[in-house]
Amino acid sequence: MRRTEALEISRHVYEEVKKAVEVIAGKKEACIEVGIGKDGTPTKKIDKVAEDAALSVLSNYDVKVISEEAGVVGSGDVVVALDPVDGTFNAMKGIPVYSLSLTFSSGDKLCDTFFGYVVNLATGVEYWADKKAYRDGERIEVSKESSTKCNAIFYYPEKTYGFKRIRIFGSAALEICFVADGSFDCFIDVRGKNGFLRVYDVAASLYIASKAGAVVSDEKGESVWNKKFSMEERFKLVVANGELHKKLINILKAN
Repeated sequence: MRRTEALEISRHVYEEVKKAVEVIAGKKEACIEVGIGKDGTPTKKIDKVAEDAALSVLSNYDVKVISEEAGVVGSGDVVVALDPVDGTFNAMKGIPVYSLSLTFSSGDKLCDTFFGYVVNLATGVEYWADKKAYRDGERIEVSKESSTKCNAIFYYPEKTYGFKRIRIFGSAALEICFVADGSFDCFIDVRGKNGFLRVYDVAASLYIASKAGAVVSDEKGESVWNKKFSMEERFKLVVANGELHKKLINILKAN
């Protein structure tokens, strides 16, 4: 599959998911529980209609899809990690920060990724990367901020780390893209013993951020690119430009 085809498919998925989601986003109907997803958590109606819309497009291609609600679907050579709605709480409440995320990979590891796509379903702002990273068609790069007195997205600080400000928006895919385009200086998530985030939550945005110049690692500074596209993988993450990343890892190790 060519990168240009991956972009075309992603935009087609976006069109269908947007149509399915926009009629119930912010309404009580969106919050109805309709089952339990393959990840073991309750499935909200807005998640189900979004995933059904996405799979209706992806089923036309020879791909293996890994998705939050349906699990693994298909058996193609190209692996697609799909999160139909990243930021379900925001979508249910009508808060305009929730996204569709698609990752295309030639193998079963994150390092095999060749295309990533994230779009804010509420605003239409689009991020994607092949060999370079883009926001709405314009090249993007991470910030050059090297001081830890910076603007951070952090889940969840238990101590004072000296950041200028900390924000949490509730959609990891978009938040990592905010680092990719320089809106924020770093993204940190150290929740849970083994990590909280799943591969379909962050694979696309990590690829986008890396192509925008970010260094991506776990909280110990170790690479995450050998992690697999599977329902079992979990992530702790630090995402920032190279100089800032080193300082953040040292701070986390010291605390």
